[in-house]
Amino acid sequence: MTIFANEKFTVAVVGAGGACVAFLHQIVSSVSREQAASMRVVIFEPREQVGPGLAYQADVDTALLNRNAETMSVSANDYSTFSAWLRWKAHHEDELKSVSATDLATAYAPRSMFGRFLGDFFVETCAAAVKKGLEIEVIPHAADAIRRGERYQIRHGDSVLLADSVLLAVGNTGARDHYRLGGHARFVPHPYPLARHVVPLRSAGSICIIGSGLTAVDIAVTLAAHGFNGKLDMVSLTGHLPFVRGVQGQPHRLRYLTAAALNTLARGGAGKSSLRAVFRLLRAELRAVGCCWRTLLCDEATPVQRLRDELAEAGQVRPWQRVLAATNDVIEQAWNLLPGADRQLVMKRFAHAWMARRAPMPANNARVLLGMIESGQMRLLADTPAFDRADSDCLRATLPGDVVPGRYDYVINATGAARWVECREDSPLIWQLLQDGYAVADPLGGIRVDYATGAVIDEDNEPDWNMRALGHLTSGTYFFVSSLEMIARRARHIASDVLSSLPPDHTALTGRTAAPALD
Repeated sequence: MTIFANEKFTVAVVGAGGACVAFLHQIVSSVSREQAASMRVVIFEPREQVGPGLAYQADVDTALLNRNAETMSVSANDYSTFSAWLRWKAHHEDELKSVSATDLATAYAPRSMFGRFLGDFFVETCAAAVKKGLEIEVIPHAADAIRRGERYQIRHGDSVLLADSVLLAVGNTGARDHYRLGGHARFVPHPYPLARHVVPLRSAGSICIIGSGLTAVDIAVTLAAHGFNGKLDMVSLTGHLPFVRGVQGQPHRLRYLTAAALNTLARGGAGKSSLRAVFRLLRAELRAVGCCWRTLLCDEATPVQRLRDELAEAGQVRPWQRVLAATNDVIEQAWNLLPGADRQLVMKRFAHAWMARRAPMPANNARVLLGMIESGQMRLLADTPAFDRADSDCLRATLPGDVVPGRYDYVINATGAARWVECREDSPLIWQLLQDGYAVADPLGGIRVDYATGAVIDEDNEPDWNMRALGHLTSGTYFFVSSLEMIARRARHIASDVLSSLPPDHTALTGRTAAPALD
């Protein structure tokens, strides 16, 4: 086995999707020339390109961003990065003119287009790094294992890299197979990329989608766009689709649910507060824009009627959506205030409803779905089916009250990313870290990390200040990890911490705070 050592302070980034690009942007923007001369960044990524990752990989144009182009960015400091790229690229590429020529405050670009932007942004970030003298290297291999010693030993294939700081940015884990259909020829466990896993099913006579969130919306809209004429059932516990995004409007300025108000609650409760107290602030915020929280969060409409109502209001500014968007500034602070029992209650009873409203779908997608429903092509089912996998050429499902099981040519899993790494197949590297005690599972999702820094907490309840996690892995510590905006904010903090951890004598790579090797 070859061990690669380097006298420079080495920062290793595991994973090269949007989180990685956001972190690199912040590092390169903030690093001084003196620091850059004595450090390097090494990225582990088995995919061909840095930037798109799984979320923004090349795919069909019907897989849209659920935020308008003007507010999509990889920078926590500048929300115009994507829109500026679109306008510049449109001068050279006709395919981008149709997007850039519209009002980018109302345009929903394909996710693959944003993936292209991330790839270009990474290249430009590397060019900026070169000007500062910062070395960035990409290793086209997955990081297989990490051991702690005087420096981190990162094994990849037959080689080992020695690093001084590690950022885990491995992205989302796959969806859980709740109905144990894995291995059946007619079960699609992972729908992305849709071009590979969903479009070829367009000639099927009947399809069942498990789940009714944004992934399920992508699947249904893509099938419709590619000529699917069969029957489509979308089944979930609630049967409800995501809400529909209205006109953006001016940003809302929080008046009650503020950082100062949350700080006051924390001081009154020894650093913690109750869900009731935090929710009282949210209710006041909604009242201030003329919205009753009961009407918003206790909607009793049927799934189809709610979809109709949502579309009827999609052409106007929706004050409650402006309020929820503004909570990005305080949502993590509020979540961190809650004691464990209240967090459990939120995850059990309110998290799904909150995210359905906080991450709505574009109106164009909603119109396609309503058209499929009204034509009788699609049904929204609120139930838990029992699947029979005895036939090799189909899957049968029985819902409570059914006399005859439904027959599906294909069943597609759209339940979203699993919250925990539960076996090696979910993520070999994170599974190894869990087994070795370098990381521990968070009861609410992902692995435990320090709230202020993102430092990974080990089995001795000690934060490892030189190993950070970013993105989906931190879904227990941070409530909202599916937004690149929120990930970019965390990346800014982590980049600042990494740069501040450089020893005064940058060439002295021994004697730092890394714990002794556990193996």
